[in-house]
Amino acid sequence: MAEAVTADRAARSLQQLGYRLTPQRIMILEAVLESDDHVTAEELYEQVRVQYPHISFSTVYRTMELLRDSGFVTQTDLGGGRVQYHPVGKATHHHLVCQGCGSVAEVGEEIFTGLQQELRERHNFDATLTHFAIFGRCERCR
Repeated sequence: MAEAVTADRAARSLQQLGYRLTPQRIMILEAVLESDDHVTAEELYEQVRVQYPHISFSTVYRTMELLRDSGFVTQTDLGGGRVQYHPVGKATHHHLVCQGCGSVAEVGEEIFTGLQQELRERHNFDATLTHFAIFGRCERCR
């Protein structure tokens, strides 16, 4: 399981990678890393805009891409065309999304243990299997 990252630690890491730490980036970083739930860029935008009214949505979106690419958040599409983000240290689960009724159930990360082992043994490949949305039909909708 990935370790939960604090906003301070993430900020230092981004700075070491050569990224500027603007007040907007810090607010976005704090908002997403302190979240215990999945959040969209739109939700983050509304949250940060309360403190920083002149922030643009594109700043939030680009910052979320940076945080994803830097390994601080995962990005998952749980359906409906809206990408959701989750801090890596808190994304220790996957989702079963019903294409019939839209229900979402969480399953533990151990569900992919066998697949990771098989990929390692058969293909000498270390797969990063974090925070998936698996689409199908729930028991009610089958």
